[in-house]
Amino acid sequence: MTTYRVRVGFHNPTGLTFRQLDEVLEPLRFWRTESCGGNFRYYMEYEYQTEVRSICDVCELAYSQACKVRKCPLILVEAKPHKELRE
Repeated sequence: MTTYRVRVGFHNPTGLTFRQLDEVLEPLRFWRTESCGGNFRYYMEYEYQTEVRSICDVCELAYSQACKVRKCPLILVEAKPHKELRE
């Protein structure tokens, strides 16, 4: 199983923007991480685990869902190293 770190950002977002994003992503098994680092004003970080999707599929899924909340989201997807999973 691969775990991806997904960051979703918007230009000049509001708190409501991220609440709506949570509502859209949660049914698809995107889980918000606790380590926002105080940057919640610009982006929110999620984790997504899958056995079958590639990094491109995860990026496309996150982008299409974020577009339902607000236009022109910025999406960053990284495969999480296995050593981070053990901590």
